[in-house]
Amino acid sequence: MKVLFIYTNIDGFHYDNYHFGLATLVSVTKNLGHDTEVFILTKREDYAIFATKINDFKPDIVGFSSVSSQYMFVKDLAKMAKNILPNIITIAGGVHPTLSPDSLLETNFIDGFLMGESELALEEFLYKIDNGLPYKDTDNFAYVKDGKVIRNKLKKLVEDLDTLPIPDKDIYPYYRHSIKHTRQAPFFFTRGCPYTCTYCMNQSFADLYNRKRNYPRHRSVEPCIQEIEQVVEKYHKEIDYVFIGDDIFGPNFEWRKEFCDQYKERIWNKYNMKFMVLLRVEMCKNEKLLKVLKDAGAFRIFFGVESGDEAQRREVLDRQMTDETIYKAFANCHKNGLETLAVNIIGFPDETEEMIKRTVSLNRSLGMTHSGVNVFYPYRGTPLGDFCFENDLVDLDKFNSFSNERRESVLRFSKERNKMIMKYYNNWDSYVHPFWSQRGFQVRYKKVLRNLGIIDEVKAVYKYILKSNLINYKLPNKIGFRPGRSA
Repeated sequence: MKVLFIYTNIDGFHYDNYHFGLATLVSVTKNLGHDTEVFILTKREDYAIFATKINDFKPDIVGFSSVSSQYMFVKDLAKMAKNILPNIITIAGGVHPTLSPDSLLETNFIDGFLMGESELALEEFLYKIDNGLPYKDTDNFAYVKDGKVIRNKLKKLVEDLDTLPIPDKDIYPYYRHSIKHTRQAPFFFTRGCPYTCTYCMNQSFADLYNRKRNYPRHRSVEPCIQEIEQVVEKYHKEIDYVFIGDDIFGPNFEWRKEFCDQYKERIWNKYNMKFMVLLRVEMCKNEKLLKVLKDAGAFRIFFGVESGDEAQRREVLDRQMTDETIYKAFANCHKNGLETLAVNIIGFPDETEEMIKRTVSLNRSLGMTHSGVNVFYPYRGTPLGDFCFENDLVDLDKFNSFSNERRESVLRFSKERNKMIMKYYNNWDSYVHPFWSQRGFQVRYKKVLRNLGIIDEVKAVYKYILKSNLINYKLPNKIGFRPGRSA
């Protein structure tokens, strides 16, 4: 059979360079012997290319991966596919179909959703279609019957991730969409996060599988190192650093220690390739883990700070960390020569400007190397998202036609409040970095160049100087912020 996977990131909130979940499904499909292709859309103009792809490839199945802010595009594309090839089977998966299966009622052009963790369900689904069996009986499948959404039982989660194939990096354009564009090499080795942040999907995912928490499952160290080795050996001259994007790096200290020992020996010592990880501040109350990371080649730790208002952080966001714990974690990182990235969210319901100012103040006092901010987005199926919908706090017209996820608010705020939120979002670097700091100077220098309309020309000259090896200094790379998973 011919299977076409579609990933949309149209007007997305950041450059989404590689989708590991979808890439694993590509590996599953390819390993079963099916003719498999991937098409990625990053702008509305790609619709025409999509239509050409459907006409030329003539897939039997089109599978979409969708987050909430991209679902409107998925519905459009499914309709286009059905209009071109009426007998094509269209399905969608991802966090939005998993947490909001009733979204199937919004369209007549998607035959069903594959909910939850779907590698094994996809195998069953493809087998049934290939053998003329009723595919709607597949586990994890949701479909519409007589105006109601029918949800089949879920297969058990895969406890041993080593049994799953490595995410595809050939059919899914890993080099072109990640390394070549960002000079980062991203990897994911675990699934799940045991924390219960109200704006994130992890606890909702745990509830779906009747688990108390979404405790992480992980691959063993050796295949993780082998996967990095294969990429770094081939592309090390084009990679600035490895980014391990797991919600929390490593399931336990023993795993982290083994990983760091192997990374140091086989990658850091051989290629001088540094890496970045995500941690919770509670994990850095002492310096033990940080010393291990630094010794292995880690150079930056990514922390979700989210709010500088301790009451909001603990009572609304369910992030049970004190200001003191946050200060200690950042101080320990800096003491051990590690850069820090603090990521924050503004625009929560009932958040005042004074609360946002406290977030700015906390970031300033942390002395972090980099800071980023996102605007709160209410994902259906998450506790805080559902609260917003249930209490009529969401502008539904804007939400249903909105792809500017995490860069603007879709809540029913006044014009004045929206203007205030956007003031902080658009000028975040200037607020959190004092003008006398190196980062503060860089931010303001770039702003002047942008206002003068010559920033692109200056960047071109700078790149030419670097390429010509006239200087050795390099400005910090752009960073993609990933605070929690989209729904």
